[in-house]
Amino acid sequence: MITELINFTDKLEEPFKILGYSPKEGIHILVDKVTDKEGISKIDLQNYKYEKYNKKMKGDEGEFVAECKMKQKNSWCVNTNKCFDLPTKAIHSCSPFCVAFKREHLKGGKKYKQYEGKKEQIYDRFDTYFEKAFSLFNKEIKKEKYKVFEHFFTHNEFTLILNEIEAENAEKLEKINSNILDLQEKTKATSDKATKEKLKEKINELNEEQLKFKHLADSDYIIFYLNLPLSDYKEVHSSYLSDKLFNTADYNISKENEVITYGTSDFLNGFPDKKPFSLHKTASFDISGRISSEEAKTLYEFLNILPNRSLPNPLPIFIYEEELQKEAISLFKESGFKASYKEILKDLFTSHNQEEIANYYLLYWLYTKDGVIFKDFDFVSRFEFKLPDHCKIVNLLELKQKDSKQPKSYQLSNIFDFEWVVFKPLIQSKYHRLDYFGDLKKDDYSGLDQSFSTFSKYRKAVYDYVYKAQRQAINYYAFREMVYARLKDLLKQDNDYGIKEILNIWFSLAEYFINPQKPNITMPSKLKSYHDFVERLVTAEKETDIKMEDEEFAFLSGQVIKYLHTKSKSSQTGFNLLEPYTQQSRCDQFKLRVANDFDRYKHENFSRRFEQAASYILSYETNADLKNLLPEMLAGFFADNKLFSNSKNNE
Repeated sequence: MITELINFTDKLEEPFKILGYSPKEGIHILVDKVTDKEGISKIDLQNYKYEKYNKKMKGDEGEFVAECKMKQKNSWCVNTNKCFDLPTKAIHSCSPFCVAFKREHLKGGKKYKQYEGKKEQIYDRFDTYFEKAFSLFNKEIKKEKYKVFEHFFTHNEFTLILNEIEAENAEKLEKINSNILDLQEKTKATSDKATKEKLKEKINELNEEQLKFKHLADSDYIIFYLNLPLSDYKEVHSSYLSDKLFNTADYNISKENEVITYGTSDFLNGFPDKKPFSLHKTASFDISGRISSEEAKTLYEFLNILPNRSLPNPLPIFIYEEELQKEAISLFKESGFKASYKEILKDLFTSHNQEEIANYYLLYWLYTKDGVIFKDFDFVSRFEFKLPDHCKIVNLLELKQKDSKQPKSYQLSNIFDFEWVVFKPLIQSKYHRLDYFGDLKKDDYSGLDQSFSTFSKYRKAVYDYVYKAQRQAINYYAFREMVYARLKDLLKQDNDYGIKEILNIWFSLAEYFINPQKPNITMPSKLKSYHDFVERLVTAEKETDIKMEDEEFAFLSGQVIKYLHTKSKSSQTGFNLLEPYTQQSRCDQFKLRVANDFDRYKHENFSRRFEQAASYILSYETNADLKNLLPEMLAGFFADNKLFSNSKNNE
């Protein structure tokens, strides 16, 4: 995996790598080092630049903030465990040219009050910070050259600038607020709609302007930069990364005549150096392998690109087709970084054949409070996008669209249609979402207990089936289990529409899962044969010997149960009466249930067709588990009922 990610990152263009990278929210201050008349170097306290950044501000950041953003990027610590301000971890920069901390650590801030009298405050820790920062220099002379920046903090001179900025911003904010109040009064005073709209636009503009001058929140950053070329920042940051990007320095080595260091990767690596029970006790080597410092930097760069959301997720990493990789990223970029993986693949298949889109790694990750976490990384030798013509949903139960009278039938032309039309209705949450890798949330499946069970069991298999063309991941039995689970949940909800939708899926695709390439006897044709069987049975002479299979028995049972339900005069008519039948697994118990319901309504009039069907049901014998015939029974229940003497009324 590491090799593929390194190669992928190396091929990305430099401007692309910083797309979506944002400056920290707070105030960015650029200061200069000057020399007075006596030849003494100091930080210029009068001439400095600053600007506040807030994500709520409209438009792109200005030129100054964009410049600061790059200095920030090349000054930041790998993580707070590898900062220069341990153990407090308040200063998040790691450069002799930059100091970054949150407002909460200064006087009046939340952390300052919390540490008062208990811990050393940030004002007293700048000397330790710079001691470590100056160690990044290769030559001692450079350390002396920038001591003036250290003095700026250790002698609390930086607060002079902060106080001046605060006073200046307060004055500007007061003027803006005064103008807003004035405009609001004018808005109330006028009745002209056009004038009101113009005044409201000006008020909105001033509200936007306010963000630049509002008082800093405790969570806002204060970042000081020394005015030096970006190349200087990159040089010392490279020195920092060369050491901090390894998991531990205990196994670092350097080859003769090379400046590159080799060590244990820190890339999503929980190296067990402090867990002796996890180490190989009998191995002849101390660690399994090392990577170079350059490779470690590339992996760190890749890990920092992911939060910028400039790459699709999941991400295809093509091994041989460099142009195809560029095309996929370009499509994502052109969409405003909103196109999904499936949308990108659909576009690629419009200009490439199925054989070309192959041999790539597929990476899926999540953004969590602990950072980026890789959830799946697998090789896809061939992606099967198109589906055979016989892969379709037939509207066997005459289900109508909720918003139209058109039949709900689908020709499944590609695998993403299959995901949306087939798998999603089977295992989606009550919010109609299908999450392959997030935390399992039982609350999202309230009232869908059976579906939650199959979702938990098969969600990764469904992902592999759809996104990695692993057709063996979901077989007929897995498909049947998902269907049964959803049907049971929908029965409890009295969801007529949902049940018919699932039954259409079941009868249309059961044979496809048995034999995807060449289905023999399709379920739709079976369903028609069940209808024909019932018609033949109820119109035959009683002494006629008609053989019945288990599936036909289940379908006929559904017809009988539906007929009995029409005789109920109570409020308990829907699926509450149906559910007890679905719980029976033995034929004798099932027939007893039918007999009891028949006895309950014996005072009603019954058609000869029903009596004929009921006699066959009550005389049938089978050792089959009737729960495995649930779809056939439900199909009989919801299909056009052949047991009424007149199909237009319930006589």
